[in-house]
Amino acid sequence: MSLRVRLLGTIVGAIVLFFVVIVVASRIALQHDLFALGETQVTNGAGAFGGYWDSRKDQIRLLVAQDAVSDTLRKALQANNVAALQDQLSNAARTSGLSFLTIVDVHGNVIARASGPLKGSLKSNAMIQRALTGETVSTATLLDHGVLAGEGIADQAGKDGQGLALVAAAPISDANERTIGAIYGGILMNHYYDLVDQATHALGGSSAILQGDTIVASTISSTLAATEGTRTVDVQVPNSADALAGKSYTGPDTQGGTQFLVHIDPILDDQNKVVGARWYGTPISTIDDIINHTTQTLALWGVIAAILALALSIPIVQRLSNIIATRSQQVRSAAKELSVVIVGSEVSGDHVSMTKAAVERSGKLIAELAAEGVSSPKVAELRAVNEELEGDMIVIDTLSQEMSSRTQQAVNRVNELNDVAAGLTQLVTGEAG
Repeated sequence: MSLRVRLLGTIVGAIVLFFVVIVVASRIALQHDLFALGETQVTNGAGAFGGYWDSRKDQIRLLVAQDAVSDTLRKALQANNVAALQDQLSNAARTSGLSFLTIVDVHGNVIARASGPLKGSLKSNAMIQRALTGETVSTATLLDHGVLAGEGIADQAGKDGQGLALVAAAPISDANERTIGAIYGGILMNHYYDLVDQATHALGGSSAILQGDTIVASTISSTLAATEGTRTVDVQVPNSADALAGKSYTGPDTQGGTQFLVHIDPILDDQNKVVGARWYGTPISTIDDIINHTTQTLALWGVIAAILALALSIPIVQRLSNIIATRSQQVRSAAKELSVVIVGSEVSGDHVSMTKAAVERSGKLIAELAAEGVSSPKVAELRAVNEELEGDMIVIDTLSQEMSSRTQQAVNRVNELNDVAAGLTQLVTGEAG
């Protein structure tokens, strides 16, 4: 594998690894942070939903209190004009959006109803008892089947025959401020969608009201095949246990085939008894969409960065490869030149040996001449020259041996240079040099 491929592969690998780590870390961080943010949002949304609930409760209290001081109703009650009372109550309930509106006498006996002809007694009703003592009260409460039947709205009751309602009661006094009866009215929340629609329209998300662990009104649109597009009602909410125990719950919940991040608050009556719960949530898919979009964006930018890195790296790597290839060629040339020098050194060493042998032979010849009795100034001069040559040859021979040692070192160096050149060639081309 060539240097170019290795360097480019390393660059691309490093970029891919970097972005994989970034994407994974970002996804984990986004999941944690967005779910924390989502929990905060649904908690705030649930608080706002609670504000709409309290506002509707105060509205009912105000409406009932206004009806309680109506001269027309008071005079009809004093005259025991049941027909007139029933007409006035029907009109008041219809214009006020109340599910029921009832007037009782000082003994708690029903005088007239807005939505049902049935009479009876409400003297055991705690709110009526308090109203007959002069107190105006309002609260959320559970109405039993008997009360709902008397008001003509029993068909809206839950599976247990009860209904969750916002109710208010106020005393009716004569001109002398003496209590002559009480007025009692409210809104049954079972299949009453105005409040949840209003909250959802203003806050987004989805809203629901629970009676016990069962949804009695909601804006949750079902995505299940059998009920697709309809409101999710009359189904249980397993995660409502905390709210029914008087505590809030924040976490996941699946309703109508959709997984939500929800906040569930308990609904308390005026005696701090849990009578239901408020459910508010946003689809978890919204959070998942943000996480997926961010992840895809990071991955896309990672691909773009890898392409840009390659575009910038290719000429740099090419230039680096060319430089290394050039240096490899220079090393090969230097090794070749040094080899020539080595060959010359070896030839010079051979000449030294031959010259030394020639000097030694001439010395032997001079000695033989002297032994044969040949004596002349020229022979003596020749002996002196030969002895001088022998001395020089000792020095030259020593230098030659040193040169031989240096030559061997040079040979080793040439081998090393050739190895380096071969390595550089293999590094650049990926092939053995």
